Amino acid sequence: MRINKELLEKLQMVSPGTSLRKGIDDILMANNGALIIFVDELENFENMIQGGFDINTPFTPEKLYELAKMDGAIVLKNDVSKILKANTHIITDPSIPTQETGTRHRTAERFAKQTNGTAIAISRRRRVITLYYKNMRYMINDVNFVITKVNQGLRALEKYKETLDKLFFELDVLELEDKVTLYDICRILEKALKEYHIKAELEWFITELGEEGKLAGIQLEEMTSDLEDLIHFLIMDYVSEDVEDVKEIKKKILNMGDKELTNYSQIAKNLGYDVASNVISDLVVHPRGFRVLNRIPRIPSSIVMNVVKTFKNLQGVSHAKLDELKNVEGIGEKRALAIIDGIGKIKRRLSHEEE
Repeated sequence: MRINKELLEKLQMVSPGTSLRKGIDDILMANNGALIIFVDELENFENMIQGGFDINTPFTPEKLYELAKMDGAIVLKNDVSKILKANTHIITDPSIPTQETGTRHRTAERFAKQTNGTAIAISRRRRVITLYYKNMRYMINDVNFVITKVNQGLRALEKYKETLDKLFFELDVLELEDKVTLYDICRILEKALKEYHIKAELEWFITELGEEGKLAGIQLEEMTSDLEDLIHFLIMDYVSEDVEDVKEIKKKILNMGDKELTNYSQIAKNLGYDVASNVISDLVVHPRGFRVLNRIPRIPSSIVMNVVKTFKNLQGVSHAKLDELKNVEGIGEKRALAIIDGIGKIKRRLSHEEE
């Protein structure tokens, strides 16, 4: 799922636990429908919002429920602080394309597209809530369905995390032995990015759950707290030297779909390597050291950058003497010793695990 952050913010507004969602649920329980539109100031929509009753009262779920008994649209402030009008007629541009069939839904979609705003249509017959924002449309799922999806996603994420932890352990060994191939990096990026995609989808569903998703949100955070950093440092370590804009490369890689990720040639290409698929497993690549150095406590990112610039790769850093490290800008004896000790601990841990 490609996540649109703007739409996600709008989804939060109508998630379970919010006063707006309570009013909407009450409307559905009473077997009613409604059209709700959101504006900043009524004066900006004089040609679109016609007739009805001026309400201009603080929002409550109970008031929304009662006003929905009338046929026309309900107009709320964008921040859901006030109910501005009720039983209004919304005039939209009929030339704006819409795939909807019901009057409420067609009006809601056209209003959102025409104003780059927000509208909600509640279907009495289908008992469905549909959110429209700008050119986007999202049908809000049943809570029980979303809970099932979240539980399935967390289980899948746990399996991916176990696999990824093993692959990163193997990468630690290969890096310190300077035996990493481009295939190794493509394989780890595939797994890491699939986990990243599951995380993004779960964030969406957990937002949709609102208060019902708090516990799942805590679990997700604990399981994936370092995932984006791992992907970032992996790219920083192995992006081709020919690449000038690392941010653009990272954006391309993060936007790869799950099917694309099984094509290691495409991952390699996005990293800046123009190589044939049969070469990927044989091409040795040398880590710059960003991932390992950022695991060492009290070494800021700016200092890590200076170390990498000085020694070029992880092998250079791991074999550097104390005086050589102290000569790097921003590094004194304490930081130099911390780097030596940090890399030493990783080597000792790997040696112990292999025994």
